[in-house]
Amino acid sequence: MEKATEQGVPEGGEPKNVAAVVADILTKECPSSTFLQNIGLESSSKKKFNKYVAALDAHVQELEYRLEKERRVAKLMREELVEVKKKSEETEAARATEYQLLLQRVEATVARFARLMDLFEGKIV
Repeated sequence: MEKATEQGVPEGGEPKNVAAVVADILTKECPSSTFLQNIGLESSSKKKFNKYVAALDAHVQELEYRLEKERRVAKLMREELVEVKKKSEETEAARATEYQLLLQRVEATVARFARLMDLFEGKIV
């Protein structure tokens, strides 16, 4: 204990008091001891701090998990959006082709109708 009080004393500094040395040794040798708390040399603030740190770590892990989950969901949604756009473009192209075919049929029908009208007008007049 005397060595501990004399060790680490900076020049011109005061040596550690006996209570601080005992607290250091007890903390190192038996960290679960409640002796220091019982005699009032150490508060339970370390335990509260450790609980707070543990709770904070758990919260951080939960947030990281949620973030990773959100990223996976966003990635899946982007992939799904790409597929939907591709299908939409294919459908639009098919509709455009169908529209052109229908337009050609209508034009052919109109042309036939016009020929028939010309034939009927020639016979009636």
